[in-house]
Amino acid sequence: MGLFSKNPASSSQQASSTIIAQGCSIRGNIELTCNIQIDGYVEGKIRTDQTLVISNKGRVKGEIIANHIVINGMHDGTCYANSIEILQDGKASGTIHCDDLSIERGGSFLGETQPTSEETVTVINSQQKEDKAVNKNEKPKKVANVAK
Repeated sequence: MGLFSKNPASSSQQASSTIIAQGCSIRGNIELTCNIQIDGYVEGKIRTDQTLVISNKGRVKGEIIANHIVINGMHDGTCYANSIEILQDGKASGTIHCDDLSIERGGSFLGETQPTSEETVTVINSQQKEDKAVNKNEKPKKVANVAK
């Protein structure tokens, strides 16, 4: 199955993933429902319901909200996740909000850790949804937690 397959069902059966390629630089906010791998540079807020991977060439500066985060490159900012792995070549600095943090030998973390609390995650989600609703002149809706 190629990228431009004539069979539309073939694309919906595969798991989707977004890749920010090496040499690519993005400034701004990214929201997705699929996995994301960062091989380039991103400055801003990234939110995904799935896994975020920062490869050994990848760099992220800003806030990350994801179900699972794997850092093998560099991250500077705040992370909110159910689980975070800092691999051998990973370097993270800032604040990590997570109850399941692992750092491999060779990986480094400079900053502070905070336990994940439903209250913190709910406040972030509620505020973001309210901001969007105000921008779209809609009523704010109840929001489920990012943490699954």
